[in-house]
Amino acid sequence: MEEIVGNSMTTKGASDEDRSGGSLGNAAKPARRYPLVTYNPGVQINNVKSKATSNPRWRRVVLKISGAALACTGPNNIDPKIVGLIAREVAMACRLGVEVAIVVGSRNLFCGGTWITATGLDRTTAYHISMMASVMNSVLLQSSLEKMGVQARLQTGIAVQGVGEPYNRQRATRHLDKGRVVIFGGIGATLGNPLLSSDAAAALRALDINAEAMVKGTNVEGVYDCHSQDSNATFEHITFHELASRGLTTMDTMALNFCEENSIPVVVFNFLEAGNITKALCGEQVGTLIDRTGRGVS
Repeated sequence: MEEIVGNSMTTKGASDEDRSGGSLGNAAKPARRYPLVTYNPGVQINNVKSKATSNPRWRRVVLKISGAALACTGPNNIDPKIVGLIAREVAMACRLGVEVAIVVGSRNLFCGGTWITATGLDRTTAYHISMMASVMNSVLLQSSLEKMGVQARLQTGIAVQGVGEPYNRQRATRHLDKGRVVIFGGIGATLGNPLLSSDAAAALRALDINAEAMVKGTNVEGVYDCHSQDSNATFEHITFHELASRGLTTMDTMALNFCEENSIPVVVFNFLEAGNITKALCGEQVGTLIDRTGRGVS
């Protein structure tokens, strides 16, 4: 039971809602935690200085946060310091003019795949539960953002009166135009399809709201080079085509294919290192950039 509900997820593994079994496989790297930046909820964002560029590369970005990376060893299975770090750095990016939409995973609270394997539970039922767990993560993140002085709206395909509003594309884009952060809760990211991974749903939402990029914050450094003798070698820049043969990533294959077809660049990075979220949202070099143009190893 502990493996299904309340898994602290101490190792780096496949995408937290990847139905295909993950593309990282047995090449997972040991987990590493970075010093986290503490924050005071009473501090106004105007007083927070960012080292990120004052001229962001992208205007509108979808941030996918891995549910597994939110976990802690405490009884609540969500690390408040990590949630605070996300809120602080998203607030910095908003201050710099980036319009941010967020999709949050759920594996820190409930792992549908593990439950199915252990009990034989119906797949759709298990993933519906995961969708509700993702809404719980989203509500916590929304509260943290509002404490930082950032207006945030939660939209979900699951009817949760008094908690979030039903997904509406026009309303979501209007929120973003007004500088609000929009959080798409539920594994299906308001698509209402429990069999769709949160990675794939985030990619679909990126197209839906005309986002210029999708960035995935997880607990790995980026895309690893499976042909390198150095097991820690990661790419700074790689094409979608090369990724299929040279790279190992925690990102869902369906999401990558969708982003490639629609020319949406993807960044995979370690969001546990202070400053990385703001850098990724602003388009600075962090983790691995995946697009149609080039390749490089860090």
